[in-house]
Amino acid sequence: MKRVLYFFPENPLENNAGNKTRALQLLRYFEERNFKVDFVSLQQGMSKWNEEDIEAFKRSGLAENIQFIQKKPSKDNRIKYLLDYKIPNQRYKKQFGDKSSLNTDISINKKRQFESILQAKKYDYIIISYLYWADLINTPLVAGAKTIVDTHDFLTLHHKGKKGFQLGPTFEDEIEKLNLFCEAWSISSDEQFVFGQFSRTKLRLIPPYFDPPQESIVPEKVFDLIYVASDNPHNIRSARWFFGEVYPLLSKKLNICVIGRICAYIGEYSNVRKLSFVEHLDDFYRQSKISICPMLSGTGVKIKVVEALSYGLPIVCTVRGIDGLPNKINNGCLVDDDPTGFAHHISRLLQHADLYRQQSEWGKALFNSFFTKQAVFIQLDRAFEINDHS
Repeated sequence: MKRVLYFFPENPLENNAGNKTRALQLLRYFEERNFKVDFVSLQQGMSKWNEEDIEAFKRSGLAENIQFIQKKPSKDNRIKYLLDYKIPNQRYKKQFGDKSSLNTDISINKKRQFESILQAKKYDYIIISYLYWADLINTPLVAGAKTIVDTHDFLTLHHKGKKGFQLGPTFEDEIEKLNLFCEAWSISSDEQFVFGQFSRTKLRLIPPYFDPPQESIVPEKVFDLIYVASDNPHNIRSARWFFGEVYPLLSKKLNICVIGRICAYIGEYSNVRKLSFVEHLDDFYRQSKISICPMLSGTGVKIKVVEALSYGLPIVCTVRGIDGLPNKINNGCLVDDDPTGFAHHISRLLQHADLYRQQSEWGKALFNSFFTKQAVFIQLDRAFEINDHS
């Protein structure tokens, strides 16, 4: 039985963003393949784990054990804190800290805690989410394990807007971190191509997966447009562009449904229904005609695009909306970065049944070829050498 150590810095059970959906999908794969999994996360990260969260994760059965890395040791003994942590951490940062804008949040304390986990047990596979945390496996204690980084994103691109950004050093640092691992997973075919041109590490495309929706009686289409998004900076900028530039060009007779934490950044409109949280998106996708993805920036395949394709919804999006899709045309997406063109695509889909039907069929075909659970599990099985599906 394979033993896996899986590090993900947030609480995947929140499932309110694409990266957490990704983590849950991997955990469910491990569960189906009967892997023994130790899950490691940050106690003081972006997701604050409370006792209720921890108990919910334990009850989920997604891992045998859950362990946490603390940010800093206690300051109760100031001298001990200074000698055991503060001074050694300054040396650690000086020796291993990034020389580019691709900064990490690893401290000597976090590294020691992770190493203590490695000392306690032997693992067949060690999986790290995000290259920010690559230095966790830069230790002899990983010997004998296959180390894998789940990249999630092209980090250099995320940093390009930061003050003092330098493309060369930042990208070089990202590639050096990739080279620490035996294997790197990409969620996007575009990022797999970029990394593969420069990294020595084996690259594998592991896209997101979804179960195809259950066949059911098609409900009445209540909404003309559905827009699902979290509240990260890319989505906030994109939502403001859509409602500022595209929405004024659309008929106010259209019914629009917006779901997710992005609602906090959208004004009040008579024909827009805002739902910050819904238990199940299924009903809303089934009741909608078109999905929109007005992304202006960001990296990786867009989880909500794939999700909408699974329901056969044609998608109107910007160029960033088709990032990571293996097909850039005839894929169920109508693409335009110009507000007028974006609005025109929406009108055409609503007015022309043949166009709508063709886009829906293309989207379903793309989903069935690349993004089903069966298709992605084949790739994961190969990564874990379960059997040969070729």
